[in-house]
Amino acid sequence: RLDLSENQLREVPAEIGKLQQLRELNLSDNRQLRRLPVELGNLEMLDDIGLRGTDELLMPPPEIVEQGTSAIRSFLRELQADGKERREAKVMVIGEGGTGKTSLLRALRAEAFEAQSATTHGIRVEQLVFPESSLTLNTWDFGGQHIYHATHQFFLSRRTLYLLVWNARVGVEQSRLDYWLDLIQLHAPDSPVLLVATHTDERAPDLNYQQYQQTYKQLVGLFPVSNRDGTGIDALKSAILEQAEKLPLVGQLWPQRWTQFEQSLQKAKPHHISAEKYCNIARAHGIKRIIAQGTLGTYLHELGKLMYFGDDMILRNLVVLKPNWITKAISFVLTDEAVRQASGILKHEDLPRIWARDDEGNEYEPHLYPIFLRLMERFDLSYQLEIEGRDNVSTKSLVPQLLPFEPPVKLDPWPTSPPDGLSQVEMVYRFEVVPPGVMSRFIVRTHRYTRGLHWRDGVLLEHDGHQARAELNPMARELRLLVWGIAPHNFFVILKATIEQILSDFKGLKMRREVPCICHWKQPGAQPCPRYHRYEDLERRWKAKRATVECPESFEEVSVSQLLYGIHPSTDELIMHDLLKGQKQLLRDVHASREETRQLREQLKQMAELLNRNFARQWNFKMKQLEAECPNVFYLTCGDRRWWNPKDWVSREYRLILLCQHPSGPHPIGEGYPVREAKEWWQKVNPWLHYVVQFLRHGVPLGQALGALYNEQMQETYEKPLAVLEELVSLIPSTLPQYDELERGLPDPHFMRAEPAVGAALRALHSFLKVADPSCEWGGLAKTITPDGNIFWLCPEHRRQYEPRLLVLDAIQ
Repeated sequence: RLDLSENQLREVPAEIGKLQQLRELNLSDNRQLRRLPVELGNLEMLDDIGLRGTDELLMPPPEIVEQGTSAIRSFLRELQADGKERREAKVMVIGEGGTGKTSLLRALRAEAFEAQSATTHGIRVEQLVFPESSLTLNTWDFGGQHIYHATHQFFLSRRTLYLLVWNARVGVEQSRLDYWLDLIQLHAPDSPVLLVATHTDERAPDLNYQQYQQTYKQLVGLFPVSNRDGTGIDALKSAILEQAEKLPLVGQLWPQRWTQFEQSLQKAKPHHISAEKYCNIARAHGIKRIIAQGTLGTYLHELGKLMYFGDDMILRNLVVLKPNWITKAISFVLTDEAVRQASGILKHEDLPRIWARDDEGNEYEPHLYPIFLRLMERFDLSYQLEIEGRDNVSTKSLVPQLLPFEPPVKLDPWPTSPPDGLSQVEMVYRFEVVPPGVMSRFIVRTHRYTRGLHWRDGVLLEHDGHQARAELNPMARELRLLVWGIAPHNFFVILKATIEQILSDFKGLKMRREVPCICHWKQPGAQPCPRYHRYEDLERRWKAKRATVECPESFEEVSVSQLLYGIHPSTDELIMHDLLKGQKQLLRDVHASREETRQLREQLKQMAELLNRNFARQWNFKMKQLEAECPNVFYLTCGDRRWWNPKDWVSREYRLILLCQHPSGPHPIGEGYPVREAKEWWQKVNPWLHYVVQFLRHGVPLGQALGALYNEQMQETYEKPLAVLEELVSLIPSTLPQYDELERGLPDPHFMRAEPAVGAALRALHSFLKVADPSCEWGGLAKTITPDGNIFWLCPEHRRQYEPRLLVLDAIQ
C-alpha cells in the first residue's frame, strides 16, 4: 500500500509503474493533480486507486474513474499503446472594436496587412500554427462592438490564453483596458493575459504597466506591435508560444480513436448536426456515448470545436460545429432596430425577417427558430412573455438588454421602513467590478414574478401578494434588493438565491453583502438606523456563537439572529418555533376577524414554504455531492392492518411513499414501495429519519392544511404516517450525537458532527430506491433545477413551470 494523499502533487512519478506488487495507491486530496502516468496501467496487482478530491484531474476522464480501478488501468494501457499527444490550445483575442485584433492575427500568421480590413461581427474562429513546436492554437477573434459583449461572456473560458488588444493611438482609457481586464478576471481568474498595444508605428504606448500588473496578477507581459510593418510581432509570437505551452490541455495524451473522431467532425460541412449523428460518429470510432457527450465533448467545447447542451430538452439534439453560426444569429436580434424601438419586445412574427439569411447568404430554415430562441433564453438574453390568445401560444419575447434605461413609472425613494402592518427585508450587494449583464439575466430568470415593470437596470416583481424591487446602480457599483409584505422572507430568499446563482458564474468576483441595522427597533418611533452590517461578518459571528453585534452608529447591541432571521438557514429553528406558535394561535383564535385569520395563514404558509426550500437546498445538494441522487422525502405507512406493537417493529412490513417537493405544497406521489428490512438497515437510515420527521412536522401538514385546518383527510394522509415515523425514530437506537442549546440555531445542529452517519443513511436510502425501482421512475418524480439554483424532486405538474417553452412555428407563419 502506498499512501500519497494530501501531498499537493501536480504529477505522479512514472517510476511508481515499477512497483509490481503494489495493490493500493491512495492519491486522494491532491487537488492540483491533472493526470496519471500511463505506466500505472502495467501494475497487474493494483486493484484500488484512491482519487477522491482530485477535481482537476483531466486524464483519465471522470467517466472512466467512476468505473473503478480496472477501467482506469485499461484506459491507461490504451494511452500507452497508441495515445497521441495533443498539441492544441485555445486563445481568446479580445478588446474594443477598431483596435486591430483581426489584423494582429493576420500579422501573427505572416499574412499581408490589409488597410481596409472588414469589421468583425460576432466571433471569428481560425487557427494559428507553430510548425517548429507542432502547436496549433484555435484563435477566437471577438468583435469589439458593445452589442456583442452580452454573447461574448458565455465563451470566455478557463484553460485559455488571452490576448487583450488595445490601441496605443487612442490610449488606455478609450481602449477601456480596466473593463476588459476586469471581465477576464471575473470569468477566468487563473488564465494568463498578454497585453498587446497596436498602432505603435503611430504612437508609443503610454501606460503604467507595473501598476496594472500589481492590480491584475494575470498579466504576464506587455507587447507593443505594429500590424502594418510587423514590429514586435516575433517577440509576441514567442510569448504566445511560451504561455500556451503551460496551458493544462497542451501535451495531454488522447487515445487515437478520440483524435480520429475529432478529425471526422472537422470534415463535416454543416454548421450543426444532430446529437444522434454525433454519437453515431463516435460509436463508429469505438467511443461510448457517455464519453462522447461527457469528457470528450467538454474538451472539444473548451478547444472551441463544438457547442453542446445535453441537459436542455429543446437543445439536447443539437451539436453546433461552428460556434460563430450561433453568435451571428443571436446578434441579428440584438442589433435589430425594430426590437430596439419596441423597448426590447421581440415579436415572433418578425423572426422570418430577422433570421432570413446568414452571413454566407444561406437561408435559415424555420425549424431553427425555436432553437435560436431557446439559445437566447439559455444565455439569459430573453424570455417569452406570458401566453396570449385562445391557443395559449406565446407571440412575443422580451430582450432585457434592449430595454430603455429610464424606469416606466416614477419610483419612490428606497424606503427605510415598511408600510404599516407589513415587514420588509433588504440586502445590498457592493462590487469592486460590476458583473456585466447581471441585471438583464436577473430579469430573465425572475420573469415568472414580473409585474411588467422593468428597465435596463431594474425591475419590480410580485409573488403571493409580496412586492419586490431590484435595481443596479452601475455608478455606485451596487445592486439593491428589497422585498416587503406580510411575510417577505420566502420571496426574498428566492430572489437572493437567484442573484447569487448568477454571480456564481463570475469566478473572480469580489463583493460584499450588507443588511440594514435594526437597532432602532428597541426605541419605538425612532428614525431607522442608516448603518449596514456585513452579511459575511454576521455569518461568522453566528458560527462563533456570538449572539450580538454592536451598531457603529448607536453603539447598541443588536441580535445577530434577528438580523439573519429568515434570510439565512441558521435561523430555521427560530422559524419552526414561530410557525408552531402561529399554528396554535390559528387553532385557538376562533373569534379573530377574517382579515386577521387570512394574514396569519399567509404568514404560516410563507414560513412553511421557506423551510421546505431550505431543506431541499441543503439535502439535495448533499446527495449530489454523495453521487447518490434520488428523492429523499417520504412518509411510512404500515403495510398490513395488524395492531401496531412497538415490540415487533422490525418484523412489520411498511410502505414508503415518496413526496413531490413542490415548496408551497409537498404531496404524496405514486403507490410507494414495500419495506421489509433488517434491524441493521433501519439503524443505518435512522439518522435521516430524524430529518424526515422534522420536514413532515413543520412543512407538509401545515402547507397543505392552511385552508381547511386539520380535516380527516389531512389526518389520514399525514398525521398517522408521521406518528409511525416518530415511533420508529424513538425505537431505533440513535447514532446522532447530542447538541447543546447554543447550537440549536444552526441550519443543521447535528450535521457537522453527524455528517458521516447522515451520509451513510442517504446512501442506504439511494440503494434501497434503486433496488425497489430499477427504472428510477420514482412515481414520476424528476430532478428539477430552478432558476434560483435550487434542486427539487417534482411531479410532472409542478415541474412544468420550470420547463422551457417551445416556440410554436404555426403562430409565426
